[in-house]
Amino acid sequence: MTDSKQVQIIIRTTKEEKNEIMEESKEKGVSMNEFIKEKLFGSSKKDINSDINDSDNDITIDIIDILREQVSIKDEQIKELHHLLYNRDTKLLESPKHWWQFWKS
Repeated sequence: MTDSKQVQIIIRTTKEEKNEIMEESKEKGVSMNEFIKEKLFGSSKKDINSDINDSDNDITIDIIDILREQVSIKDEQIKELHHLLYNRDTKLLESPKHWWQFWKS
């Protein structure tokens, strides 16, 4: 069974602050209580989500750049290794050895 009782919270403000809250709530077309609850609960969730998304995007972009650079370096290394293997195999075939001597170092 959930407790669905509503409780009252008292907030002490100056008259100017109260007037400002009243004006902003009227502009949005909601009561002062709804306006205050919306500001407290709505903005905190949005701020947390936007902070998480912003920090994730910043880190993710940096990581992606680093990984792309590493992949391009690895591609060059693989290309050079293929070239070296090809040259080695070509030299083995060109060397004047008898067929039984190919496997000797």
